[in-house]
Amino acid sequence: MIAAAAISQMLLRRVMLYASYSRRLERLLNDMQTKPIDKRTDRILQECLRVDRPVAALAYDYAANDHVPVHEHPKAQLIYAIEGTMTVTTREGRWVLLPTRAVWVPAKTRHSIRMRTALRMRTLYFDETVTAPSNSCAVVEVSPLLRELILSMLQQPRSYEKTGRGSHLAALIRDELRFTHTLPLHLPWPKDARLRKICEGMQRRPSLREGMDYWATEISMSSRTLARLFRKELNMSFQEWRTQLLLLEAQARLAQGQTSSRIAASLGYDSHAAFCAMFRKSLGMSPTQHLQPH
Repeated sequence: MIAAAAISQMLLRRVMLYASYSRRLERLLNDMQTKPIDKRTDRILQECLRVDRPVAALAYDYAANDHVPVHEHPKAQLIYAIEGTMTVTTREGRWVLLPTRAVWVPAKTRHSIRMRTALRMRTLYFDETVTAPSNSCAVVEVSPLLRELILSMLQQPRSYEKTGRGSHLAALIRDELRFTHTLPLHLPWPKDARLRKICEGMQRRPSLREGMDYWATEISMSSRTLARLFRKELNMSFQEWRTQLLLLEAQARLAQGQTSSRIAASLGYDSHAAFCAMFRKSLGMSPTQHLQPH
């Protein structure tokens, strides 16, 4: 009996040591994934955040699946990429960005970024004198003019002369930002743990095939209770939230070069026409027009 107890304790210690080792290894792998990105950008980023200028520009490139962990900045930020797609996440929701869109992130807003494809980020930082396009995070349309202004700003020194070309570009960017259009491309995110589990599952497998009854069963809840929970947490119905999810997913896949007919089938639409009708109703344009500046 004593020997058996000793063996059991020894095995338990080994299991606990293995579990502890696995957790340390997982943290190490995560650090290895993000540390090169942080080391490469931290110094330049700090220059942008400390410089006494109304606008500062920063450029860096990422590989597909790179991840910038949760962080915040003392300055407001316009996150934009001239190539590639990414997902920006805050406590309030998620935004999928394409090369004709940017997301406005107010100062001191905690957010993370995941690259869905190889990506060329060209981002701007603003001091408190800027007129924000929104009081909260929002997707804004990037016109051809704003795009060229951003690229031109990157050619200027960060401490550009206050009466020189850099200052004039900064004034034009701020003026263009005042008149840019915000777009309904926000996917609100729940705080309720049960609803988060469903939303995460739907995001991993975006499709029309599983309805509310299926997802309610996943968390041992009635469909009626789940419907009320969606309304309470997200101020949207289950169907409205799923449509927004599928719309964002469709845009990202179109930007990656997939055809609209292939996307329609993979997302569970009965026909290509039904998918195009949803797209046009939501955004006022067809899938083939979605990447074109308006």
